[in-house]
Amino acid sequence: MPGPGPCTKTAAGTAVEDLTARGVITPDWAEAFRAVRRADYVPDRIWDLDNTLVDRATDPDAWERLVDDDAPLVTHRADDGTPLSSSSMPYMVATMLRHLAPEPGDRVLEIGTGTGWNAALLCHRLGDQAVTTVDVDPGICADAEAALKAAGYRPHVVCADGAAGHPDGETVQRLIATCTVQTIPYPWVQQTRGRIVTPFGHGTSAGGLLVLESDGRTATGRIVDTSAFMWLRAQQPTAWTTGTTGDDTTTTLDPRLLVADVHERFTLGLRVPNCRYSLAWGSGDEADECTLWLSDGTSWASADSIPGRDRHDVTQSGPRRLWDEAEAAYGWWVDRGRPDITRFGVTVDGHGQRAWLDHP
Repeated sequence: MPGPGPCTKTAAGTAVEDLTARGVITPDWAEAFRAVRRADYVPDRIWDLDNTLVDRATDPDAWERLVDDDAPLVTHRADDGTPLSSSSMPYMVATMLRHLAPEPGDRVLEIGTGTGWNAALLCHRLGDQAVTTVDVDPGICADAEAALKAAGYRPHVVCADGAAGHPDGETVQRLIATCTVQTIPYPWVQQTRGRIVTPFGHGTSAGGLLVLESDGRTATGRIVDTSAFMWLRAQQPTAWTTGTTGDDTTTTLDPRLLVADVHERFTLGLRVPNCRYSLAWGSGDEADECTLWLSDGTSWASADSIPGRDRHDVTQSGPRRLWDEAEAAYGWWVDRGRPDITRFGVTVDGHGQRAWLDHP
């Protein structure tokens, strides 16, 4: 992630104090972050980055350390263990609110209520009546609303599909999403006369933090940072499919270069739409070998990376030649000077969505 990395708990207290001292939390937000404690919105049972359950009832010290740290926490999971909601790392919460930059009198729509902490920060800054927060999950909405009320905040909490924007169709001056989208829902553009801040990505990269300026008809802006959020439920990447037989070729391009960093992965997703990837690593004597898998739900490709080899085996199957598309995308990126993710932008209007490099 560009800029300072995650901070650790200091002797003074919390990650929030560290972030304030380092300027990540700007002076206009500092009072809100000090007054609105993350701990008041985190449930007693959470999962850390290693997918380890931490229960406040049985290990309160570990729970408090996790909540004080600058790290994301999974707060709700499906029966099969799939994460459904989380408490974002304070660094990213502060970064998004800084870019949102609401002014007194602005109305704000939040897509993805989560724990309610972000909504509480907005309420503290702007007042309850200025904030509407939407989440598709009834249980998450109920938990967040209870936490907000217990802390004395009462924004308009609505259980609905955030892709439709404001549940009453009202116009807002700021829209902030705490979930990643592949396509900016046009109702967000139509309902916003001001700024939209949203994670933006695709099947090969959970992606970048996108800041758009909207006049209600057209929204345009660029990636300002990296980010990693759960998907808007309606826009999760396509289902995965692979096979064992297909058309065999070779390539001189080492497959692992296509996904070496966020910049390559972001470009790959833009140039090879509706595609997902996976890296399968070897073990034992083959631990430094890997296979890159690509899939769009119908077509698939695999490419083997073995250090020291000049040519790498490729297999492709289905109506799309996904490896060919991916190799062309990497060449496009190299030819343009290996652009950083922050050189990309997006324009959205009534005709659709267009990504661009450097200039709209």
